[in-house]
Amino acid sequence: MSISIRKVTKRYKRFHALDDISLEIPEGQLVALLGPSGSGKTTLLRIIAGLDQPDSGSVLFHGADAGKASIRDRKVGFVFQHYALFRHMTIFDNVAFGLAVRPRESRPSKADINDKVHRLLEMVQLDWCADRYPHQLSGGQRQRIALARALAVEPSVLLLDEPFGALDAKVRAELRRWLRRLHDDTGITSVFVTHDQEEAMEVSDRVVVINNGKVEQEGTPADIYDHPASPFVFQFIGNVNLFQGRVHQGWANVGGVKLEMPEHGSVEDAPAIGYVRPHDVVVTRHNDEGSLAATIRHIHAIGPLARVELTPQKQSGVFEAQMPSEVVKSMHLEVGETVYVAPRKVKVFIEPSPGSSPPPPAT
Repeated sequence: MSISIRKVTKRYKRFHALDDISLEIPEGQLVALLGPSGSGKTTLLRIIAGLDQPDSGSVLFHGADAGKASIRDRKVGFVFQHYALFRHMTIFDNVAFGLAVRPRESRPSKADINDKVHRLLEMVQLDWCADRYPHQLSGGQRQRIALARALAVEPSVLLLDEPFGALDAKVRAELRRWLRRLHDDTGITSVFVTHDQEEAMEVSDRVVVINNGKVEQEGTPADIYDHPASPFVFQFIGNVNLFQGRVHQGWANVGGVKLEMPEHGSVEDAPAIGYVRPHDVVVTRHNDEGSLAATIRHIHAIGPLARVELTPQKQSGVFEAQMPSEVVKSMHLEVGETVYVAPRKVKVFIEPSPGSSPPPPAT
């Protein structure tokens, strides 16, 4: 089922939780709503589910106004961060609950419920625990049971609010891979809320970055990472080095490095910031044109990738380069030595003047 969000606004007194948000979620996709705490992502999820109502705007399911349908008729499965399992019920009864409480005319037979629950427990690889209680399972197992319960009612849309937020890092990594496989098997249109950038980028087909109640950017994980549309997105998605500079008549001087920016040919001496990912910082011992002298401050070489902290010799601050640990070893890099660095890729944002809208970025 496709979901259309049309100019949705939600306020809590003076606080704008959502500010005129419009969004299209195609049928069958797994979409992440990504943003910091308080950005509005959970409010949007609850409005899609029908648990909250917008002050203005609408939500459409397959072109029909979902606001005119009851929560039951929306056919939405909802998974909460803290499982929301019934502690006094067995795992079997928890999964069967949504089926057992249906009106008599639409309620499946006991045999059908039994078959369906066991199929779902097999799908989440927990058929062995049907007679156990939630407190007897781990956090990761309880979350899989919560997913099975949401799927039992055959939802057209699956909504997940920080589904792995209460779990430790290792279990989260395992479950997000499992969720991706589960989505591929079921094909249900799914929307999940997360503040974990890695989780959103690894699991989803599309990422919607939300900040201060507005959509900052939406696109594939690769689009979001490689082509961030704003300084906020660039800094929120992955590590980044910031270099102060200026742009003047098509040229940028960022961090002491001069870059040609023909798209800013009409700009007259404007302050700007260059954004460089650590893996786009090239470290050499050659003072080539466009390079910057820096002193190695620290080397973190654990596993296949090393992080090298550097201090520019003609500026204040610290920045980071990321490279294979084998390269660090082969170059015999040492703390305290002078090297030369150059950006492989820079995105420059001109800082807007007070009261103006920020101009588009330059690559």
